[in-house]
Amino acid sequence: MATTFATVEQFLAAQPADRLAEVEALRWVVRDAAPGITEIIKWNSPSYVWRGEDRLTINVGRGPARLVLHRGVAQAENKSAASTFTGDPAGLLTWHSDIRASMPAPGLADRGAAIAVVKEWLAS
Repeated sequence: MATTFATVEQFLAAQPADRLAEVEALRWVVRDAAPGITEIIKWNSPSYVWRGEDRLTINVGRGPARLVLHRGVAQAENKSAASTFTGDPAGLLTWHSDIRASMPAPGLADRGAAIAVVKEWLAS
């Protein structure tokens, strides 16, 4: 049976050390990009609300931890359409639909670029 987390602290405490390092790297990117963003548990993962709208979620499924950039549930998703987002000049994002992309936990060299992408995403 899968564990259900009520708080971010519970989620973090359940992560193995290597996965926790990836999650913390993503949390730092989000906090550096948007000081004051609201961090909650939604979809059983740390998620971020910006100006009243769900916009980011950390996913720790298969493979490395990644940050999912999305538009919440307010906008219909078209998995066969391309995104119009242009705020990723370093090519860090993998697109899954017109309104959803993911970014793996950044290495130290990519941290600045990751912060810039998240800032642009939240501004769009």
